[in-house]
Amino acid sequence: MNERIKQLAVQAGAETWSRAPGWVTGLAFTDKNLEKFAELMTNEFIGILRSEIAIVEHYRSTSIHDRDAEWHEGKIDHFRKLIIKTNKHFGVK
Repeated sequence: MNERIKQLAVQAGAETWSRAPGWVTGLAFTDKNLEKFAELMTNEFIGILRSEIAIVEHYRSTSIHDRDAEWHEGKIDHFRKLIIKTNKHFGVK
């Protein structure tokens, strides 16, 4: 399991269990902390999309040609739509 996913699970309140010291073998969730975990995972993904938007906004601002700027604007719009769709899909505000 990805280390970041483990960190988010623990942050959400999941209890970890293992068969060997220092290893996370499993995660136990209640309904409440499972909901928190889903929210944290969704926000993590949205954070990645926002980082991509910032990168593409920089490229757009340094574009020499209008066509390049338009192409970058299209990517930015696409990432913003993905954020909206992700929020709706997972019910995160």
